Amino acid sequence: MDELGAVQHERIEVRLFEIARFGAKFGLALRPPEDEDDDWAIEMQPGNYMAFFEPWYGGEYDT
Repeated sequence: MDELGAVQHERIEVRLFEIARFGAKFGLALRPPEDEDDDWAIEMQPGNYMAFFEPWYGGEYDT
């Protein structure tokens, strides 16, 4: 890693997207709350193996 030199961390921006292929949904999909105690989330699909939560600019995520 030292050979790569100095690293500069910067913000990135992404957009929600979904595409259906082969009977599955792929993308970063918005998931509305399922009940009043739930929060909005953005899920990596297929499989919902990663989800992001507010605050969107650096908040929580779950794998």
